[in-house]
Amino acid sequence: MPLDADFAFSQGSLSDYADCARRFELRYIQRLRYPALEVAQALEYERRTRQGARFHKLVQQHALGIPADILAQSLQDDAEVARWWQQYRARGSADLPPRRHAEIPLQTQLGGYRLLAKYDLLALEPGGAAIIVDWKTGARVPPRQSLARRMQTLVYRYVLARAGAHLYGAPIPPERIQMRYVYVAAAGERVSFDYSREQMQADEALLLTTIKAASAAKAYPLTPQESRCRFCSYRSLCGRGEAGDLAEFEFEEEEAQEEALSVDFADVEEVEF
Repeated sequence: MPLDADFAFSQGSLSDYADCARRFELRYIQRLRYPALEVAQALEYERRTRQGARFHKLVQQHALGIPADILAQSLQDDAEVARWWQQYRARGSADLPPRRHAEIPLQTQLGGYRLLAKYDLLALEPGGAAIIVDWKTGARVPPRQSLARRMQTLVYRYVLARAGAHLYGAPIPPERIQMRYVYVAAAGERVSFDYSREQMQADEALLLTTIKAASAAKAYPLTPQESRCRFCSYRSLCGRGEAGDLAEFEFEEEEAQEEALSVDFADVEEVEF
């Protein structure tokens, strides 16, 4: 079964295909509901997911102009999210450019398909820096080299360079773009990645290769690396063992795997580089 003509690739779908073609097929082509838990500690996972969504909503409200002190007053019932909010105020946003856009989607075209990114925050300075901020509420900070290879790092910088002109009034040079992960549950630790025209060309080649492979595939085999199955909600369909441990799980509050299906493309800006 081929992909729909209007299918939009995202960092989530590209990561799924790179990790396991079978997962990509089940999620995006067959569109099956998730038959298994991602982690063994289901109730704690649900609680942490709600906390992450709450934190992201606070950041969005702050970017829209609600004072941080007023937002902090709503956190008396959750000391953990209150600590994350303190880290956000102390380290997460103080040095960002003044023009800020929260929870904003952008898209461009690549390989005959839409390529979509939905940003936690874009902070822009006309004629200056364009900083992508992605808030993480997990306590574990992955190694830098792992984050550098992550599809999110590739897709977010690339899409902003290709489709961010309407935010700036002109195309954004890759050299002015920075991707910044901020781990508010890990003392606000930051991992940042600059960009360049050479890196953009390399990223485009890799993204295009992955999109062409996923869209032209005749078969979707299981990954040979069974360690990738521990946090896959489809593993019960593949006979691939039990759920992984919550302590090793990295939360993705934005539910990136579903973002391409949940955004109205009529509302998403597209500007070619």
